Amino acid sequence: MNDTKTKIIAAAIKAFSKDPNASMEEIAESINLSRRTLHRYFSSKSELIAEIIDYASGLCLQKTEESIQSSPDPRTQLYTMFLCDIKSGYQFRFLYNFRENYKGMEDESSEFKKMMQIFRDLLKTLNDNGLFNPQLTINWIENLYFSTINTAINLINENDSNIKDVTEMAWISYFNAITNHSENK
Repeated sequence: MNDTKTKIIAAAIKAFSKDPNASMEEIAESINLSRRTLHRYFSSKSELIAEIIDYASGLCLQKTEESIQSSPDPRTQLYTMFLCDIKSGYQFRFLYNFRENYKGMEDESSEFKKMMQIFRDLLKTLNDNGLFNPQLTINWIENLYFSTINTAINLINENDSNIKDVTEMAWISYFNAITNHSENK
């Protein structure tokens, strides 16, 4: 991918993660391009969004696979994945927002579908191992994961907060919320 196209995609990810209705003109202006130049690379907003989905899904899938390979311990895998998703920032937020607003995303992107399957398999393994509070459903645990990471990204981006502190608070909040505390005594 050439530099200009990569810059456009990065700017669009940032713009759409802040405002899903951002215009092509706003994206172009954010990186000092004319709208005409942007249209040389992407003829429409839908074409740009499709390219972003491929780019962000590929990046996040790679990070998900690396998280799984980081350790044989499922708890460590989840923790590593959690940290990577916060670090992915705007890419994660774009996928999170797009996933929330467009429920057919797993049908559109095979990489997104694979990433979600790896994540759900990990949650199932942890649940089968008794880590999770039995009163919580996997769907709840999954949605809490995404919203906790999104909240951490918001704090980091909006307040220029200490990334390490926010990440630690987010993990403590998430892990304590999902853990079967009767098993950990």
